[in-house]
Amino acid sequence: MNVHSKPPTRPIEDTQGKRGDILGAGLRLFDEQGFHGTSMSEIAEAAGVGAGTIYRYFDGKEDLVDQLYAEARAAAHESIMEMGFDEDASVRDRLRTTWRAVIRNYMECPRLYRFILQYESSAYLRRAQRAQPEDLQSPFQEIYRDGVEQGLFPALPQSVYGSFFIGTVTHLVQEHLNDGPELDEELIDQSFEMLWAAYTKASVDPGTG
Repeated sequence: MNVHSKPPTRPIEDTQGKRGDILGAGLRLFDEQGFHGTSMSEIAEAAGVGAGTIYRYFDGKEDLVDQLYAEARAAAHESIMEMGFDEDASVRDRLRTTWRAVIRNYMECPRLYRFILQYESSAYLRRAQRAQPEDLQSPFQEIYRDGVEQGLFPALPQSVYGSFFIGTVTHLVQEHLNDGPELDEELIDQSFEMLWAAYTKASVDPGTG
């Protein structure tokens, strides 16, 4: 299956109406200037709406950031489902589908994924962890749980596996976008095999091997 065989998940800007224009402008400005370097008035101007109009949709910048994150996570989840994610498939097959979907979507929508990473490395994440709906939880959580329960993965904290996953994806895609190695089908599959080998390593004792 070609990693570019389907269009990328819907951009944030495709959300209908002025709310979508505001979210799209926020996504662009947060990517370029960061959360703290971007004001609501700048977002309103970039979205082509009045300074007062933006507050009809969002209570303030924190609310806008939180809602944008929820939209971004939903878009990322949708991308994985579009790639044919099968909840009844093996752990390996589900992880491979997730791997390919995240790489595909990151390549096509790098600004979206940079925003997610920026958000999840900030204090905003603590609120999101309390308020995030269950249906926005990543399929990765069930893959991790099943992998540990089936004895495929050592019982390390999920954050270790998640950091390894997204850190590797981020590096591969950024290298690709910066004219590094071409992320073609072969390299995507080879890199997944390396990920799987790391996840399923039988011993995590640094004194062995």
